[in-house]
Amino acid sequence: MKRSSEPTKIQHYLVSPTKYDWTNVANSIVKGCYMPYDKARAIYVWMAEHIQYDTSYTIYDADTAWNKNKGVCQAYCELFYRLGSALGMDVRIITGHGRGRENYKRVIEDHCWIVVNKDPYPVNPSPFPEVIIYEKGQENKANIQITQGLNRSNAIFIEPTWGAGAVENGNFVKSDHDMSWFDVDPCWMIFTHYPKNPLDQMLGNYILSLEDYKHLPYLHPSYVEYGFEGTDLLSYFIHTNSCDFPKIYANFGNSIEFVDIPIASRLSLNEKYTICVIKKRECHLAIVNGNDYMIDDEQNTQWKQNGAQWNVTFIPKRRGTLSLSIRDDKNDILYHCILEYKIK
Repeated sequence: MKRSSEPTKIQHYLVSPTKYDWTNVANSIVKGCYMPYDKARAIYVWMAEHIQYDTSYTIYDADTAWNKNKGVCQAYCELFYRLGSALGMDVRIITGHGRGRENYKRVIEDHCWIVVNKDPYPVNPSPFPEVIIYEKGQENKANIQITQGLNRSNAIFIEPTWGAGAVENGNFVKSDHDMSWFDVDPCWMIFTHYPKNPLDQMLGNYILSLEDYKHLPYLHPSYVEYGFEGTDLLSYFIHTNSCDFPKIYANFGNSIEFVDIPIASRLSLNEKYTICVIKKRECHLAIVNGNDYMIDDEQNTQWKQNGAQWNVTFIPKRRGTLSLSIRDDKNDILYHCILEYKIK
Protein backbone atom coordinates (compact mmCIF):
# COMPACT_ATOMS: atom_id res chain seq x y z
CA MET A 1 0.00 0.00 0.00
CA LYS A 2 1.41 3.36 -1.05
CA ARG A 3 1.87 5.82 1.81
CA SER A 4 0.33 9.27 1.25
CA SER A 5 2.92 12.00 1.04
CA GLU A 6 3.17 14.49 3.91
CA PRO A 7 2.76 18.23 3.12
CA THR A 8 6.08 19.92 2.45
CA LYS A 9 6.92 22.35 5.26
CA ILE A 10 9.05 25.35 4.38
CA GLN A 11 10.96 27.42 6.92
CA HIS A 12 11.57 30.97 5.76
CA TYR A 13 13.60 33.60 7.63
CA LEU A 14 11.96 37.03 7.43
CA VAL A 15 14.97 38.44 9.32
CA SER A 16 18.49 37.03 9.24
CA PRO A 17 19.73 35.59 12.57
CA THR A 18 21.97 37.90 14.60
CA LYS A 19 24.89 37.27 16.96
CA TYR A 20 24.60 40.63 18.73
CA ASP A 21 22.67 42.07 21.65
CA TRP A 22 21.48 45.38 20.23
CA THR A 23 20.12 46.87 23.46
CA ASN A 24 22.97 49.22 24.41
CA VAL A 25 23.54 50.70 20.97
CA ALA A 26 19.79 51.09 20.40
CA ASN A 27 19.38 52.91 23.72
CA SER A 28 22.24 55.25 22.86
CA ILE A 29 20.61 56.13 19.52
CA VAL A 30 17.21 56.96 21.03
CA LYS A 31 18.49 58.66 24.19
CA GLY A 32 15.92 61.20 25.35
CA CYS A 33 13.11 59.62 23.28
CA TYR A 34 10.21 57.95 25.06
CA MET A 35 7.45 57.26 22.53
CA PRO A 36 7.76 54.68 19.72
CA TYR A 37 7.26 57.42 17.11
CA ASP A 38 10.18 59.48 18.42
CA LYS A 39 12.39 56.41 18.77
CA ALA A 40 11.62 55.39 15.18
CA ARG A 41 12.52 58.89 14.00
CA ALA A 42 15.82 58.80 15.90
CA ILE A 43 16.72 55.42 14.35
CA TYR A 44 15.81 56.73 10.87
CA VAL A 45 18.03 59.80 11.29
CA TRP A 46 20.92 57.75 12.72
CA MET A 47 20.79 55.28 9.85
CA ALA A 48 20.69 58.06 7.25
CA GLU A 49 23.83 59.54 8.81
CA HIS A 50 25.80 56.32 9.37
CA ILE A 51 24.77 53.66 6.81
CA GLN A 52 25.58 53.90 3.13
CA TYR A 53 24.05 51.93 0.30
CA ASP A 54 26.08 48.91 -0.78
CA THR A 55 26.67 49.38 -4.50
CA SER A 56 28.32 45.94 -4.67
CA TYR A 57 24.91 44.45 -3.72
CA THR A 58 26.40 41.86 -1.35
CA ILE A 59 25.32 42.97 2.16
CA TYR A 60 21.81 41.88 3.14
CA ASP A 61 21.81 41.41 6.94
CA ALA A 62 21.95 43.66 9.99
CA ASP A 63 25.18 42.24 11.45
CA THR A 64 27.23 42.87 8.30
CA ALA A 65 25.60 46.27 7.74
CA TRP A 66 26.63 47.23 11.28
CA ASN A 67 30.20 46.03 10.77
CA LYS A 68 30.64 47.56 7.31
CA ASN A 69 28.38 50.63 7.73
CA LYS A 70 26.60 49.80 4.50
CA GLY A 71 24.06 47.46 2.94
CA VAL A 72 21.25 47.05 0.42
CA CYS A 73 17.59 47.70 1.27
CA GLN A 74 17.22 44.35 3.07
CA ALA A 75 20.18 45.23 5.29
CA TYR A 76 18.78 48.69 6.05
CA CYS A 77 15.46 47.16 7.07
CA GLU A 78 16.98 44.34 9.10
CA LEU A 79 19.21 46.80 10.97
CA PHE A 80 16.22 49.06 11.63
CA TYR A 81 14.31 46.02 12.85
CA ARG A 82 17.11 44.91 15.19
CA LEU A 83 17.50 48.35 16.73
CA GLY A 84 13.76 48.89 17.18
CA SER A 85 13.04 45.41 18.48
CA ALA A 86 15.82 45.75 21.06
CA LEU A 87 13.81 48.66 22.48
CA GLY A 88 10.58 46.64 22.62
CA MET A 89 9.11 48.39 19.58
CA ASP A 90 6.73 46.67 17.16
CA VAL A 91 8.77 46.89 13.94
CA ARG A 92 7.95 44.94 10.77
CA ILE A 93 9.63 44.53 7.41
CA ILE A 94 7.44 44.84 4.32
CA THR A 95 8.58 43.19 1.12
CA GLY A 96 7.34 43.98 -2.35
CA HIS A 97 8.25 46.24 -5.25
CA GLY A 98 9.64 49.76 -5.44
CA ARG A 99 10.27 52.40 -8.07
CA GLY A 100 13.36 54.48 -7.33
CA ARG A 101 13.97 58.11 -8.14
CA GLU A 102 15.23 57.28 -11.61
CA ASN A 103 12.65 54.57 -12.34
CA TYR A 104 9.54 56.35 -13.60
CA LYS A 105 6.32 54.82 -14.90
CA ARG A 106 6.21 51.02 -15.09
CA VAL A 107 9.77 49.93 -14.21
CA ILE A 108 9.74 48.13 -10.84
CA GLU A 109 12.29 46.31 -8.67
CA ASP A 110 12.15 43.99 -5.67
CA HIS A 111 12.35 46.11 -2.55
CA CYS A 112 11.56 46.25 1.17
CA TRP A 113 10.73 48.95 3.71
CA ILE A 114 9.58 49.36 7.32
CA VAL A 115 6.31 49.78 9.19
CA VAL A 116 6.29 50.69 12.90
CA ASN A 117 3.41 50.51 15.35
CA LYS A 118 3.37 53.95 16.99
CA ASP A 119 1.02 52.91 19.81
CA PRO A 120 3.02 52.83 23.07
CA TYR A 121 0.66 50.23 24.53
CA PRO A 122 -0.89 48.32 21.60
CA VAL A 123 -4.10 46.37 22.12
CA ASN A 124 -3.80 42.69 21.17
CA PRO A 125 -0.19 43.00 19.97
CA SER A 126 0.87 40.62 17.22
CA PRO A 127 4.68 40.56 17.06
CA PHE A 128 6.54 40.28 13.78
CA PRO A 129 7.82 36.71 13.36
CA GLU A 130 11.46 36.40 12.39
CA VAL A 131 10.73 32.96 10.92
CA ILE A 132 7.57 31.63 9.31
CA ILE A 133 6.81 27.98 8.57
CA TYR A 134 4.25 27.18 5.93
CA GLU A 135 3.21 24.46 3.57
CA LYS A 136 4.48 24.59 0.03
CA GLY A 137 2.40 27.02 -2.00
CA GLN A 138 0.92 28.75 1.06
CA GLU A 139 3.45 31.56 1.50
CA ASN A 140 0.98 34.33 0.72
CA LYS A 141 -1.44 33.05 3.33
CA ALA A 142 1.38 32.94 5.89
CA ASN A 143 2.49 36.47 5.06
CA ILE A 144 -1.01 37.87 5.56
CA GLN A 145 -0.79 36.93 9.25
CA ILE A 146 2.24 39.18 9.67
CA THR A 147 0.29 42.46 9.57
CA GLN A 148 -2.39 41.50 12.06
CA GLY A 149 -2.72 44.18 14.73
CA LEU A 150 -1.68 47.03 12.40
CA ASN A 151 -3.90 49.49 10.59
CA ARG A 152 -3.69 52.96 9.11
CA SER A 153 -4.29 54.68 12.46
CA ASN A 154 -1.41 53.08 14.36
CA ALA A 155 1.14 52.26 11.64
CA ILE A 156 3.75 54.55 10.12
CA PHE A 157 5.61 53.77 6.91
CA ILE A 158 9.36 54.36 6.89
CA GLU A 159 11.75 54.07 3.95
CA PRO A 160 15.22 54.01 5.58
CA THR A 161 17.09 53.13 2.37
CA TRP A 162 15.86 56.00 0.21
CA GLY A 163 15.95 58.33 3.20
CA ALA A 164 19.71 57.76 3.40
CA GLY A 165 20.36 58.75 -0.21
CA ALA A 166 20.34 57.46 -3.76
CA VAL A 167 22.61 55.68 -6.22
CA GLU A 168 23.58 57.91 -9.14
CA ASN A 169 25.74 56.55 -11.96
CA GLY A 170 26.83 53.66 -9.75
CA ASN A 171 27.81 55.84 -6.78
CA PHE A 172 25.90 56.36 -3.56
CA VAL A 173 25.02 60.01 -2.89
CA LYS A 174 24.00 60.67 0.71
CA SER A 175 20.89 62.78 1.29
CA ASP A 176 20.90 66.05 3.19
CA HIS A 177 18.62 65.18 6.12
CA ASP A 178 15.77 63.97 3.91
CA MET A 179 12.76 63.42 6.19
CA SER A 180 10.29 62.93 3.34
CA TRP A 181 10.63 59.13 3.69
CA PHE A 182 9.76 59.06 7.40
CA ASP A 183 6.09 58.62 8.38
CA VAL A 184 4.88 58.47 4.78
CA ASP A 185 1.13 58.56 4.30
CA PRO A 186 -0.10 55.30 2.69
CA CYS A 187 -1.66 57.28 -0.18
CA TRP A 188 1.77 58.68 -1.03
CA MET A 189 3.62 55.42 -0.37
CA ILE A 190 1.60 53.47 -2.93
CA PHE A 191 2.88 55.67 -5.78
CA THR A 192 6.38 54.21 -5.28
CA HIS A 193 5.97 51.06 -3.14
CA TYR A 194 3.82 48.00 -3.77
CA PRO A 195 3.73 45.34 -1.00
CA LYS A 196 3.32 41.65 -1.73
CA ASN A 197 0.69 41.45 0.97
CA PRO A 198 -2.36 43.54 -0.08
CA LEU A 199 -3.16 44.33 3.58
CA ASP A 200 0.14 46.20 3.83
CA GLN A 201 -1.19 48.90 1.50
CA MET A 202 -3.33 50.26 4.36
CA LEU A 203 -5.32 52.42 1.95
CA GLY A 204 -8.68 52.05 3.63
CA ASN A 205 -11.28 51.71 0.86
CA TYR A 206 -8.72 50.90 -1.84
CA ILE A 207 -6.79 47.72 -2.55
CA LEU A 208 -4.72 48.17 -5.67
CA SER A 209 -3.63 45.34 -7.92
CA LEU A 210 -0.06 45.15 -9.19
CA GLU A 211 -1.30 46.29 -12.60
CA ASP A 212 -2.97 49.31 -10.95
CA TYR A 213 0.34 50.14 -9.30
CA LYS A 214 2.29 49.84 -12.55
CA HIS A 215 -0.11 52.31 -14.15
CA LEU A 216 0.31 55.01 -11.49
CA PRO A 217 2.70 57.90 -12.13
CA TYR A 218 5.83 58.30 -10.01
CA LEU A 219 4.96 60.81 -7.27
CA HIS A 220 7.36 61.65 -4.43
CA PRO A 221 5.99 62.13 -0.88
CA SER A 222 7.78 65.51 -0.67
CA TYR A 223 5.16 66.84 -3.11
CA VAL A 224 2.87 67.24 -0.11
CA GLU A 225 4.90 70.38 0.68
CA TYR A 226 3.47 71.90 -2.51
CA GLY A 227 -0.07 71.45 -1.19
CA PHE A 228 -0.98 68.24 -2.99
CA GLU A 229 -3.21 65.75 -1.17
CA GLY A 230 -2.16 62.13 -1.71
CA THR A 231 -5.73 60.91 -1.20
CA ASP A 232 -7.08 63.22 -3.89
CA LEU A 233 -4.35 62.37 -6.38
CA LEU A 234 -4.71 58.63 -5.84
CA SER A 235 -8.48 58.85 -6.32
CA TYR A 236 -7.98 60.92 -9.48
CA PHE A 237 -5.55 58.49 -11.10
CA ILE A 238 -7.63 55.45 -10.16
CA HIS A 239 -10.89 56.85 -11.50
CA THR A 240 -9.47 58.48 -14.64
CA ASN A 241 -7.21 55.50 -15.44
CA SER A 242 -4.52 58.06 -16.18
CA CYS A 243 -0.79 57.92 -15.43
CA ASP A 244 0.01 61.39 -16.72
CA PHE A 245 1.52 64.02 -14.40
CA PRO A 246 3.93 66.92 -15.00
CA LYS A 247 7.53 66.76 -13.84
CA ILE A 248 7.98 68.43 -10.46
CA TYR A 249 11.26 69.43 -8.87
CA ALA A 250 11.55 69.26 -5.09
CA ASN A 251 13.15 71.74 -2.67
CA PHE A 252 10.84 74.71 -3.25
CA GLY A 253 7.83 73.59 -1.18
CA ASN A 254 8.73 76.13 1.48
CA SER A 255 8.32 78.92 -1.09
CA ILE A 256 5.11 78.16 -2.98
CA GLU A 257 2.00 76.02 -2.82
CA PHE A 258 0.04 74.91 -5.88
CA VAL A 259 -3.63 75.86 -5.89
CA ASP A 260 -4.46 74.87 -9.46
CA ILE A 261 -2.28 73.46 -12.25
CA PRO A 262 -2.88 71.41 -15.41
CA ILE A 263 -2.58 67.75 -14.35
CA ALA A 264 -1.54 66.38 -17.74
CA SER A 265 2.19 66.41 -18.47
CA ARG A 266 1.63 67.37 -22.11
CA LEU A 267 0.01 70.65 -23.13
CA SER A 268 -1.15 71.68 -26.58
CA LEU A 269 -0.02 74.57 -28.75
CA ASN A 270 -2.35 77.58 -28.83
CA GLU A 271 -4.55 76.23 -26.01
CA LYS A 272 -5.28 78.38 -22.94
CA TYR A 273 -4.12 77.20 -19.48
CA THR A 274 -4.02 78.65 -15.98
CA ILE A 275 -1.62 78.14 -13.08
CA CYS A 276 -2.50 79.42 -9.63
CA VAL A 277 -0.07 79.34 -6.68
CA ILE A 278 0.32 80.75 -3.19
CA LYS A 279 3.60 82.42 -2.33
CA LYS A 280 4.68 81.39 1.15
CA ARG A 281 7.47 83.95 1.16
CA GLU A 282 8.99 86.57 -1.10
CA CYS A 283 10.06 85.16 -4.47
CA HIS A 284 9.60 85.75 -8.18
CA LEU A 285 7.90 83.37 -10.63
CA ALA A 286 8.13 83.02 -14.39
CA ILE A 287 6.43 81.00 -17.12
CA VAL A 288 9.12 80.05 -19.64
CA ASN A 289 8.31 78.66 -23.09
CA GLY A 290 11.35 78.77 -25.34
CA ASN A 291 12.33 82.45 -25.58
CA ASP A 292 8.95 83.60 -24.24
CA TYR A 293 8.84 84.74 -20.62
CA MET A 294 6.01 85.81 -18.34
CA ILE A 295 7.55 87.20 -15.14
CA ASP A 296 5.56 88.41 -12.14
CA ASP A 297 7.02 91.90 -11.98
CA GLU A 298 5.37 95.30 -12.12
CA GLN A 299 5.84 95.56 -15.87
CA ASN A 300 4.02 92.29 -16.56
CA THR A 301 0.27 92.47 -16.07
CA GLN A 302 -0.34 88.85 -17.13
CA TRP A 303 0.20 87.67 -13.54
CA LYS A 304 -2.71 88.56 -11.25
CA GLN A 305 -2.30 88.89 -7.48
CA ASN A 306 -4.93 88.43 -4.78
CA GLY A 307 -3.17 88.58 -1.41
CA ALA A 308 -0.61 85.76 -1.30
CA GLN A 309 -2.28 84.04 -4.26
CA TRP A 310 -0.91 84.54 -7.78
CA ASN A 311 -2.33 83.21 -11.03
CA VAL A 312 -1.39 83.47 -14.68
CA THR A 313 -3.16 82.46 -17.87
CA PHE A 314 -0.90 81.47 -20.74
CA ILE A 315 -1.01 80.02 -24.25
CA PRO A 316 1.97 77.86 -25.32
CA LYS A 317 3.40 79.16 -28.61
CA ARG A 318 6.46 76.93 -28.99
CA ARG A 319 6.96 73.18 -29.04
CA GLY A 320 9.38 71.62 -26.57
CA THR A 321 8.99 72.45 -22.91
CA LEU A 322 7.14 74.98 -20.80
CA SER A 323 8.10 75.52 -17.19
CA LEU A 324 7.10 77.36 -14.07
CA SER A 325 10.36 78.65 -12.62
CA ILE A 326 11.32 80.49 -9.44
CA ARG A 327 13.93 82.96 -8.27
CA ASP A 328 13.84 82.14 -4.61
CA ASP A 329 16.59 84.26 -3.16
CA LYS A 330 17.13 88.01 -3.32
CA ASN A 331 20.76 87.44 -4.20
CA ASP A 332 19.96 84.75 -6.80
CA ILE A 333 19.88 86.02 -10.37
CA LEU A 334 18.87 82.65 -11.85
CA TYR A 335 15.43 81.11 -12.16
CA HIS A 336 15.07 77.44 -11.17
CA CYS A 337 12.49 75.09 -12.69
CA ILE A 338 9.74 73.86 -10.36
CA LEU A 339 7.14 72.49 -12.76
CA GLU A 340 7.76 71.27 -16.31
CA TYR A 341 5.42 70.37 -19.17
CA LYS A 342 5.97 69.02 -22.66
CA ILE A 343 4.34 71.04 -25.46
CA LYS A 344 3.04 68.94 -28.33
